[in-house]
Amino acid sequence: MAIISPTGLLGARSPIYISWDGTSTQEIESFTLEIYAWTGDKDTRPATPIYTIARTSGFVDIYPTANIAPLLRDQFDPKIGKWDQIDPLNYSPDSFLWVEVDYDIDYNNGGGTLNSTGTTERFIVSNAYSTLLEGTNATINNHILWNTDNRYLHELDTQMLPVFLGADPLTGLDIVYGYEDRVVADGGTIESLQCANIGLRYLKILNDDGTSYQFEVTETFMGGDLAQDRVILLPVGIANLTNRKDAVGLSGTAPYLTEYYDAQLINGFGEVIDERRIYNVCEPKYTPQQIFFVNKLGAWDSITFFKKQTESVNITKQSYKPSLGSSGSSGFTFNTQSATKQNYNYTKENRMILNTGFVDEAFGDVIEEMLMSETLFMVYDRITNRSGTTFEIGQSYRWVNVVTTNIEKQKHINDKTINYTLEIEYNDLEQNLVV
Repeated sequence: MAIISPTGLLGARSPIYISWDGTSTQEIESFTLEIYAWTGDKDTRPATPIYTIARTSGFVDIYPTANIAPLLRDQFDPKIGKWDQIDPLNYSPDSFLWVEVDYDIDYNNGGGTLNSTGTTERFIVSNAYSTLLEGTNATINNHILWNTDNRYLHELDTQMLPVFLGADPLTGLDIVYGYEDRVVADGGTIESLQCANIGLRYLKILNDDGTSYQFEVTETFMGGDLAQDRVILLPVGIANLTNRKDAVGLSGTAPYLTEYYDAQLINGFGEVIDERRIYNVCEPKYTPQQIFFVNKLGAWDSITFFKKQTESVNITKQSYKPSLGSSGSSGFTFNTQSATKQNYNYTKENRMILNTGFVDEAFGDVIEEMLMSETLFMVYDRITNRSGTTFEIGQSYRWVNVVTTNIEKQKHINDKTINYTLEIEYNDLEQNLVV
C-alpha cells in the first residue's frame, strides 16, 4: 500500500490530490496528513507542518483522497521589483514552494488493524492553475513560463523571461552543472564546460534582420536548491535588453531598432530548447500602458495596451439633513447660511478602458489569463527614456483589478484585425484616504 503522490511543478489554484492506494483493503479507520510547504532550500524541511488533516470517519471508499491546494494558497506572496533588471536573476521568494506530505493511515484488511506511514515525493508548486482537459495533478512542463509564442512591447517597456529549470536541481535545464558535479565526485575532471552540450547554455537574441547575439547563462543562476532558484529571469524587454546588450558589449542590431526579435534558449549544440517572439510596436499617438500579471503558469507576464484609453471617476457619498438653526431665549431661529443637506463618507473609484491594438489570434489566451489573474500591477509614473543607445529606466507600479469579466475570442477569418478592450480599476487605498 502506498500514497499516490504528485510530481514536478503543479498549480495550487487547481486541486492537488493526495490519494492512498487501498487495494485489498476492506475498511479505512483513520487518515492523517501533515502538509509541509516552504520556500528556500529543498532539503531543509521545516520542523512543523503548515496544516494537519485528520479524519476518523466519513470514508466513502478504500481510496481516501485529500485536496491540499486550498491549504497552500495563502503561502504565496508574489513580489514586484525585478521586471526592469538587465542581469539574469533568480525568481523572488514565496512565488514557488517546495511541498511534502507525511501520511499515517490505519486500515483493516479483514485480519485486524494495520498501519501505513510514509512521505510523498517532494514536489514544487506555484500560484498556477490547470484546465479540466489537462487532467488531475497536471504537471507544468513548459521551459518558458508563458503559454503563447508572441508578445507585443513598446520601446520603453521592460520585461523578464521566466524560465523553469526543472523541479529537481541539476537534472533539468541546469543538468550540465549536475554532470560536472558527478564527474568530479567520481574523481574525474572536466577541462571545460564548453564540452558539455546538455542543458541550457545561452539566451540568444535573433533579430528580424538576421543579426544575432547571445549571453551565456552561468552557474551563478543555475542549479540552486531554493524553490525560487528553480525559475530564472532573463532580460527580454526592449529597454532592459538594450541596456544588457550595451553593458556586455555585443554586436548586432539593438532591440529598439528591430520590428521583432526571437528570445531563444540554446543548449551547447546550438539547438533551440524553447523560444518566444517579441514585437517592437511603434505607437505615435497614444501613451502605451503596460500591465504585469501572474499568468496561468504562476509566473509574471505582461500585456501592453497601445491604443485608445479612457479614464473615469465614480464618486459615492452619503448625506443627512442637519438642523437649520438654533434655540435661544427668544425661541428657535433659522440660520439662513446653514446647509440643508450635508455630505460625508466619500469614496472614489477610478477606472480605465484600455485597448490592446492589433494582436494575433493566439493572444486571446493571454487576455484570458489576465482576466483570470488575481495579481496585477500597472506601470505608472514612467520616466524611462532613451539616451543615445541605452535607456534610463524609471517606473513605479500600482495594483489594479480587471473589471471586464467577459470577452469574445476573436479570429482573423471573422474579425480581420483583432483588438481587445478591457476595463480595469485601481486597487489601492486612495479612496480610503478621504473621510
